[in-house]
Amino acid sequence: MELTAFRHQVGGHFGILSCNGHVAKPSNLREMAFYKVMNSELKHFSPAFCKEVDVRASVNPVTGQIIVEALEKLDCHKKKSSSKHERSSTGFRQNTDGHVTVDTEKQWNPWAAECQCKVVERMLKEPDPTPFLLLENVVAHYTRPCVLDLKIGTRQHGDDASESKRHRQLMKCRHSTSATLGVRVVGMQLYEAETKSYSYVEKQEGRRIDAAGFRGYVKRFIKCCGRSRAARIRQKLSKLRSLLAEFEGYRFFSASILIAFDAEAADSSSDDAVKVCIIDFAHSTFSGFFEDLAYSGADEGCLLGLDSIVEAMEPNVPKDPSSQMSSYEKKI
Repeated sequence: MELTAFRHQVGGHFGILSCNGHVAKPSNLREMAFYKVMNSELKHFSPAFCKEVDVRASVNPVTGQIIVEALEKLDCHKKKSSSKHERSSTGFRQNTDGHVTVDTEKQWNPWAAECQCKVVERMLKEPDPTPFLLLENVVAHYTRPCVLDLKIGTRQHGDDASESKRHRQLMKCRHSTSATLGVRVVGMQLYEAETKSYSYVEKQEGRRIDAAGFRGYVKRFIKCCGRSRAARIRQKLSKLRSLLAEFEGYRFFSASILIAFDAEAADSSSDDAVKVCIIDFAHSTFSGFFEDLAYSGADEGCLLGLDSIVEAMEPNVPKDPSSQMSSYEKKI
């Protein structure tokens, strides 16, 4: 079963690959365990976890073409036929200098391509197969996916983080909207009908912007999706917020909220017109999980982040006159 580059990755710091209706991400023991014991209600707001598979990469020394393949086949979320544009697969190629590139003529998010190529380069150097988690690709049936990835919470590091990592993560939160809003932009992809191309926002920009800039990006995303889909997104976020408020002792350190819609589909209030998921559970915990510290109450940092997202999406939200708009928000 071949794995290819995943065009619609907008977040994370590792490469995500595409595989027959799934996304594949490098395996993490804690995340896999969290998926396996996940609360049944939370499953409605997260991609389905299918299984862990071993993946191997090999290169044709003559052509430089790289084959990335899982050692077993999985059809549980097989992708349905879509447009010709989205149906074509995109692989990898090794250049003469040894570096890996995405082998495509399509427009591609350069940051995502860099992350994915690094993963493939590492696999080529390893003699043994690399374990990957196979998850449902929630945008697999979208023709022109528009995606917003928002890291939630006022704290990002897990309890097992080293002192240096803990310090780095604290600084990232302190110098971004994570500390004040409980959320920051990790990445965004929008399809522009006028230019028939995608525009991207990457994580470094998400760390730089202030609260007004955060609202500007979220409002742009909501404006593009249309009123009916925007209302459905807000509804789903509010439902997720109510659910997580009841989760005693849970902490979703470094998790993200993924929001997506299909730019080629008509604006609709139907449930499947939008996706709202909580993802990335490598540092999540709850009482009795592994030998983690026990926490009490709900994850207030996470709830603050969800409140900030919903507030930014509300139409005609009055702004604090003492705060200045970012240069980006003024443009839109």
